[in-house]
Amino acid sequence: MPTAMYNTECLRLLDNNHHYSRLPKDPTEDIKEEITFLVDKGINNGWITKHEAAFLTQPEPKTPYFYILPKIHKNKHPPPGRPIVSGIGSILEPLSQFCDWVLQPFVKQIPSYLKDTTDVLALLSTLEFDKEKEQLMTLDVESLYTNIPQEATLEVVNDLLNRSAWNYITPPEFILDLAHLALTRNFFEFDKNFFLQIQGTSMGSTFALSLACLYVDHFEKEMVLTEDNPYVNHIKLWKRYIDDILIIWKGTREEATTFITWLNTLNPFLRFTATLETRRSPFSIF
Repeated sequence: MPTAMYNTECLRLLDNNHHYSRLPKDPTEDIKEEITFLVDKGINNGWITKHEAAFLTQPEPKTPYFYILPKIHKNKHPPPGRPIVSGIGSILEPLSQFCDWVLQPFVKQIPSYLKDTTDVLALLSTLEFDKEKEQLMTLDVESLYTNIPQEATLEVVNDLLNRSAWNYITPPEFILDLAHLALTRNFFEFDKNFFLQIQGTSMGSTFALSLACLYVDHFEKEMVLTEDNPYVNHIKLWKRYIDDILIIWKGTREEATTFITWLNTLNPFLRFTATLETRRSPFSIF
């Protein structure tokens, strides 16, 4: 992608004031003070060790930077960009890693969870369905990382931590404080300007995948895989690899289309696009 086209696409994304806000200066020093306050609190209460405190503190943090990967598979010109924030060595990345270590066991317990491509292929090799009465369908959650609501996602995390069998010295409220700081203070630089992500999380942050998966899991349990869903008896299988969902649908294509329309009325932050079985494999997106 030519430089001018690339920069134009970056600025198009960053001009979305629902997702990003321009900052007047580099917030690193302010965030460093917030982290120091939390770390000192953790040490003084015996919630974290000195080794963990050192891990959570970046003495010479790097500034995270924004870039995009062109979505060439969309067959558009110019191709839209997938926003990424490189946070390696940044001041918030240790908090993200620490929280992800806590959240990963919850992610692996998600009923619809597929870990990776190997999991997907293993599932596909065992699938059986009645081609006369059932449809294979895939759903894609559009721009999942940038669309999950921050406060609602933190509420999901808070609920999980507080109703789990907690076996750590570090209390759930301290983990939530770290997660809140890492998510809501997520900043980056582009073209010598600083921005704050005010909705969603960024691809590039270690715990972004866990947060996104847990938020969608909450939606699935509350709205989809429940008896209150008028279409639930049509769903023979519902499995998800991050933002890609594999379904065996018991019913007609018309009923499946109606279901997708209904699904897109349930949550203002999640929008689904569907691919029903054709002569081309419906699993190519995996």
